[in-house]
This record gives sequence, structure tokens and C-alpha cells, in this order.
Amino acid sequence: MTHTPTDGIADPERSHRSAAPGRLRLPAGRLRWLIAVVLPAALILAAVVVFRACAPGDTGDIVVVASGDMACDPTDPKFNDGAGAGDWCLQRQVSDIAVALRPDLVLGLGDYQYELPTAAAYEDVYGTSWGRLKEITRPALGNQEYKVVYANTFRSYFGEHSGPPEGYWSYDVGPWHFVVLNSNCTSVKGGCALGSPQQAWLEQDLAANDSRCVVAYWHHPRYSNGIAGPDLRTKDLWDTAVRHHVEMVLSGHEANYERFPRLDGQGRASEQGTRQFVAGVGGQVHYRPTDADSPWRSQLPPLRSEYVNYDAAGVLALTLKDGSYDWSFHTSTGAVLDQGSETCH
Repeated sequence: MTHTPTDGIADPERSHRSAAPGRLRLPAGRLRWLIAVVLPAALILAAVVVFRACAPGDTGDIVVVASGDMACDPTDPKFNDGAGAGDWCLQRQVSDIAVALRPDLVLGLGDYQYELPTAAAYEDVYGTSWGRLKEITRPALGNQEYKVVYANTFRSYFGEHSGPPEGYWSYDVGPWHFVVLNSNCTSVKGGCALGSPQQAWLEQDLAANDSRCVVAYWHHPRYSNGIAGPDLRTKDLWDTAVRHHVEMVLSGHEANYERFPRLDGQGRASEQGTRQFVAGVGGQVHYRPTDADSPWRSQLPPLRSEYVNYDAAGVLALTLKDGSYDWSFHTSTGAVLDQGSETCH
């Protein structure tokens, strides 16, 4: 597979068009988001972003890197002038792997800068590591971002790429549809439950979508064997994604990498379900939770994922094709520990 990094300019031949309410195709030019009315009962903030995924004459494959929980607090004792120590503060090493993969698109899975995401920390720590891919990053909001009122430093740093204020929007790249959601349910107006503005918007966005292959991403995983375990706050968003045959949901938050089989709304393996990836190992820390860390483990059996790794920082790499995709987990040392392929529904 060969590909060329994007230049951020829309290519009418690669861009996907939809006439769905609240989604529109932008003319060639720099990326921008717009506010649109998509439900008669309420103003829901949404966006569609169109940009060039591949250079003319290329194979058409879209190379994507996804990760969350990235840059360490510069006052952390293990920061070590940005070099990190042990399992901590590896944002430079992980972002080196991400850069080396020469992605067309980076999906940010939240928690970009610890512990307090000040403007200075964004520039000095995140900016000098993951920030090298800022122009092709489309970020979802994590909980760290809300440590600053209205996530203002996140919005200032990423600018127009941060999306509309409520933090949920969608865009298309080639034949793939991408949906960004906000799993900080107490911070987004109306929350995440069935009938909330966000869930209603998601329902309408997916109903209007005519792409075969869909990726959704938000910060808190619905399913995980990490510290928090299965997270009910996004249950209705997950159920909506499953109902509309979304291929995969990508999340961060947990300090490990994990891949689940396709799951239905009850978390049971189903060929008609949606695959959960967890990749909260973008550099800040990775760790193996204990029973003491995770009270849920005394109440529920471990979830049956297909692969889990608690011992490496790294990135999830996706090669998105017309009707299928490949995945691989690349660690900060350059090893590839998980890989496979799947055909879209």
C-alpha cells in the first residue's frame, strides 16, 4: 500500500456528498465547520468537513492513526524534559511512531494534555510531540479538556478543527463517514441518553448517511477491561451506532489497548454488531489495573475482548479501503502487536 500525506485541500473527486439535513459538502479550500439546524424541535450543532484523503493517482486507501491520553504534565516527576521514564510521559516516542506512519488523518480520542491543560502546556508539550500532526487531527473531547472552563484551551489550540461547541459533528473522507461524539455527558447540553439532543442528532445523521462504512469515536469506551470497565453513560449512543451498523467505535480514557469483536447492544458477539477499539495509550501512561483499582471486577466477569495489552504505549493504525479496513497496534518501540482485517457490513 502506498499513500501520500494530505495537504488539507478538498478534492471534489474524493469528497463524499450528502443532501442530509445539517450536512453539506464544502467547496475546495481550507477546512471549516458550520452550525446547522438539523431537527425541527431544537438547534443541534453539527458539521461536515470535507478534505482530501489521498493524492491523485494513489490507491485511494486512507491511512488513519487513532490514540488518546497523550501528553504528560510538564511538572510530573517522570516528565524528564519530555523524554519520559518507564511507562510514563512517552508522548514524544508515541508521536514519533504516528508521524512515521505518514497518516492522512489523526483521530484524537481525548485527553490531549495532562494534568491541567493550560495554553502553555498545549504549546510546549502536546505541541512539540503530537502537535506535529495538528493540521490533520480531528479531535473528540476528553474529560481532561473540561478542567478548563468550556474546554477553552482545547478550542483555542485546535481552532476550527475542534468542531462546534457541543462537541459532536460528522464528516466524510472518501467512501468513509466519520462521526465525532461527546461522551462527557454532564458537560454536553442534554447529556447522552436516548432522546437527548446529541442522541437525536446521531440518529438523524446515521439515518441520512449513505456511506457503507462508518467510524464513530468518543472518549469514554462503552466496553473495556480497564479501570472503569463497561461504561453505561454511552449506552444509548452505542445502541444507536449498532442499530445503524456502524463499523467501529474508537475510544481512549483507559490506559491500555483493547480490541473487541463486533458486539450488539447487550455486549454480545454479533456479526451485525459494532467493534469497540480502546486506545488510550498515546503517551501519558499505560498500566495494568488491579482488582483494587477496579471495583467493577468484583461485580462482573471480565469482558471477552479479542485482544488486550496493558504493557505498551502506542497507536491504533487503520487503513480504510472501499468496503473494508485493516487495523494494527503499533507500540512506542515500533513493534506491531495486533493486526487484522474486516469487511464492512
